[in-house]
Amino acid sequence: MGFFNINHSLILKELKDNFGRRHNYLRISLTDKCNLNCIYCNPTRSAIKSIPHSDILSFDEILRLIDIFVNKFGINKLRFTGGEPFARKGVMDFFSLLAPVIKGHNIYTGITTNGTLLKDKLSFLKEHEIHNLNISLDSLNKETFKRMTGSSEFDNIITAIDEALSIGFDNLKINVVVIRGINDNEILDFTQFAADKNINVRFIEFMPFTDNQWNESSFISYQEMMTKIATGFKLELNEENDKSVSKDYNITGSRGMVSFISSVSDHFCGSCNRLRITADGHMKLCLFSAKNEGLDLKSLLRFDQMTDDDIATAIELKTSLKKYQHPDPAELIQLSHNNMIAIGG
Repeated sequence: MGFFNINHSLILKELKDNFGRRHNYLRISLTDKCNLNCIYCNPTRSAIKSIPHSDILSFDEILRLIDIFVNKFGINKLRFTGGEPFARKGVMDFFSLLAPVIKGHNIYTGITTNGTLLKDKLSFLKEHEIHNLNISLDSLNKETFKRMTGSSEFDNIITAIDEALSIGFDNLKINVVVIRGINDNEILDFTQFAADKNINVRFIEFMPFTDNQWNESSFISYQEMMTKIATGFKLELNEENDKSVSKDYNITGSRGMVSFISSVSDHFCGSCNRLRITADGHMKLCLFSAKNEGLDLKSLLRFDQMTDDDIATAIELKTSLKKYQHPDPAELIQLSHNNMIAIGG
């Protein structure tokens, strides 16, 4: 596997769209494969064909893209997603190669994972400049967890959470997608979980994606979630809350926090600072944007005549076309081929 040179002097400019939003946060999906089958992410698994391996960005190609985004545009936040990122063969070698880049550029780096494959990797990640873990856990009840994910891996995830805390992953976040009639009765339980473990539980509004059965009756807004929590806990707005994505609240009487990601009821598009790269190399301007609205970076990377400067120019031009906000739910549910597992969240 090759590597690239760190060049601190070639930042061309901030990566901005036509609304003046600076993009300094890059989310990269390492694979579309996952060992769970979550109902909101991949509800029709048998109907979704995995991307052929030859169409997945190689680790060298991902490293080259990171080099371009960091050295040309000053990207300073990275997050790796999937599918399930640890389902990809060789991923730990990739993180080994990435570690000096992260350290050399002071890039805040995180991983979003379902936690099932984590428990033997945590010390390595901690030693290799991974600063943050977001672990998806949609239920504290084993039967509900199995209903939502199709898996019996609940105990492994809890073990991984406890081990991550024990070795010093202080900025650990637990992601909970809340669906009415399935796990909304656990909102108070998750708040207590956050208080007991002194961690941040993030309640995520159920978002409409292709064939994931989203409808208004299954949707519960963050305002309603807060009302439920108020019946058992007192929340105080976190003083460091930047309101860019999550609404963060301290739980009075503990060091735990709860946050709300209100993509549907109260979007945060006006402060969006992120771009996404899918496992097959398409840059998406928005989590909800259609694939043809993005940029096919894989084709550019695999065209021998295309220099890093050429690719940077294409990225800059495409980013300038980013829309101000995503469509409303009625339009989103009509999109085809817009499955969360293929996007990376």
